[in-house]
Amino acid sequence: MQQDGVTRTAEVAYVLLILAAAGIVWREASALPPAPYDALGPKAFPILVSYALAALGLSMLAWLLLGRSLGRAGQAMVVGLDDLMGEHERRPRAAILTLLLAFAYAFALSFRSVGFLPATAVYLFLSGAVLGPLERRRLTVLAVFAVAAAVALDLLFRRIFKLDLT
Repeated sequence: MQQDGVTRTAEVAYVLLILAAAGIVWREASALPPAPYDALGPKAFPILVSYALAALGLSMLAWLLLGRSLGRAGQAMVVGLDDLMGEHERRPRAAILTLLLAFAYAFALSFRSVGFLPATAVYLFLSGAVLGPLERRRLTVLAVFAVAAAVALDLLFRRIFKLDLT
């Protein structure tokens, strides 16, 4: 299976960003103080997430080192769908940009002056814009969705999970 250099570079960059995210999550979670009342404490889940991210990144890296490509299936997962599946456009730049937006979103949330609601709405809108065509009608629907989803998530965390995200 032949690949162009841009796709291969984007795949390697994507894997490296995932491994970097795993390292950052692990470092930040390890710096949390132990909880005196809980054997696991607040850092257990983030550390497990960092291990899962690292395992995913290392398996993707091994896949690339074997000369394989990420995100390309040899056959359809649904029986009889092989004939209907055509070659899909691969957009490695969109994948990298989406991951960078997630990093920027997490970074923005680390500041007290940036609220959860506006940061989430902007992140959802920009991610949606990156993943699809830039058409006026679509962007309008996307903006409405981003605001509605941000409000719904804010209510979910505040009312149900009782977490103040300010």
